[in-house]
Amino acid sequence: MQHNADALIAKLLRGVSTNHVETTRDAWRDLLRAGPNSVATVRTKLASDVWHNAPRGPVARYLGVLLMLLDELDPKSFRMEIERLSRTNLHPLHRQTLKLMSNRVAERPEVTLNNNIPVFIASDVSKPYRTKNVLKKWSCFLPQDALENVTRIDVIRSQPQLDYLGLYNLFFSGIVLAWPEQNVNVITRWLIALRSEFTFYHEVGHHVLGHAEGGQVAEQEKQANAYAAKIMRKSHPVLMTAAKLFVRASRLLRRKDSNKSGN
Repeated sequence: MQHNADALIAKLLRGVSTNHVETTRDAWRDLLRAGPNSVATVRTKLASDVWHNAPRGPVARYLGVLLMLLDELDPKSFRMEIERLSRTNLHPLHRQTLKLMSNRVAERPEVTLNNNIPVFIASDVSKPYRTKNVLKKWSCFLPQDALENVTRIDVIRSQPQLDYLGLYNLFFSGIVLAWPEQNVNVITRWLIALRSEFTFYHEVGHHVLGHAEGGQVAEQEKQANAYAAKIMRKSHPVLMTAAKLFVRASRLLRRKDSNKSGN
């Protein structure tokens, strides 16, 4: 088991160093499946003196990845390593990574979906209880295995500088949702909710379809949109049917107008 964990850690770091998403994802998932058998290996890697030196190349990313993995495997061991590393002579760049990762110590999921997928809602998201409830509701419309292997869902506050409403991280099978403000009128809030729901299903679609470049390849975006539309038809059958009829009627009217102008 120890040898297998060593090989998986090596595979994970190789995937990170080469930016090969499938290698990183597969190693990450296998390490999570190995569970406690991986913890000792991760802690051994974290005990290395390499973190005292200036990072070269991809080594700069290794510390964060290993700490993130340990947090998923064993939160108690993660807290112990954060405390231990904070007392060591880390290079300033690694110390910055440690500082960022230490924020996870106080992190607690607001809710879990499918009994095992933690949902973390940022403290500056307004009305987190509403966000939690709608995510639980939306997840009920997904196929039973749609969220399989998703490690976590993060909800952050939408900001003007963000150029996305949602992201799917294939590396760690995580979904990020940028949550809009809720202090608007009823109609606007309803429209925003529909858009957010579609975005959630869209990002799940990237996961289900195994897209390596979610949001960057036009064909994959079309596929994720089609997946989201399918789930929306299930969650809002009347609305989606009405919208479909409206689109058909609009096309028919445009065609008639075009024929008239042609005559």
